[in-house]
Amino acid sequence: MQTITANGPESTQESMQDIDLRLRNTFKVLEKVAQGIVSGNIRAAIVSGAAGCGKTYTLERCLSRAESSGLINYQSVRGSMSAIGLYKQLYECSTERNVLMIDDCDSIFADIDALNLLKASLDTGRSRRVHWNKESRVLDDEGVPRSFEFNGGVAFITNIDFCREVDAEKKMTPHYKALMSRTMYVDLGIHSKREVLVRIGQVVFSESFMREVEITREQAKSMLKWLTANHQRVRTLSIRTVLQLASLIKTDEDWESMANAVMLRTR
Repeated sequence: MQTITANGPESTQESMQDIDLRLRNTFKVLEKVAQGIVSGNIRAAIVSGAAGCGKTYTLERCLSRAESSGLINYQSVRGSMSAIGLYKQLYECSTERNVLMIDDCDSIFADIDALNLLKASLDTGRSRRVHWNKESRVLDDEGVPRSFEFNGGVAFITNIDFCREVDAEKKMTPHYKALMSRTMYVDLGIHSKREVLVRIGQVVFSESFMREVEITREQAKSMLKWLTANHQRVRTLSIRTVLQLASLIKTDEDWESMANAVMLRTR
């Protein structure tokens, strides 16, 4: 198993500054892994971390730039997907210089048929032959062959902590082990609220973020101060949370009262 971790689980002694340094390094590594997928040197990667911490943004930015430069053909799939839907997507991206990004489709990791397709398409051997041996009128109607050679690249974005799932020795553990042995597993090390909060701070104070959402540095400071004080009470804690705050801070001077009313749990 090829695994890139963020120096293990959060320690109770780890300071916010240490978390900040660790996460900055891990996201730099993620960018390098994305470049490896673009070059074809890395066939597949699983990127695991808390929801809304910038996994998708980081990968999409790299893959979109590569596609704009003519280096790859890039396709992104989000949401629920069946095993036969996965088979079709893999076929569409099966030739070289094609990259399929599967984002927030965690249902496929609970489907034995889908996992078997992934294991075949991501095999580390020279031949990566994928088969669909069940009857399917859908494949017949769309002219999709019952087997093909997969030579593309795949990037998975998930909230599942695969290392924890494997350690728990559950029903799907053997399948997860097989999948992880075929991919570059990138654990962003963002699982606790403290880690999410640090990552949010990194994003909020980036020049690109402030420019995109059209806020000043002082407004960014005010938002992060409010979020730090209320991070245990907000309904959701993610980068999407600060996007909502940015909308409020640009709407009314009394944005904090609005945020207290619409973004915090009442109990």
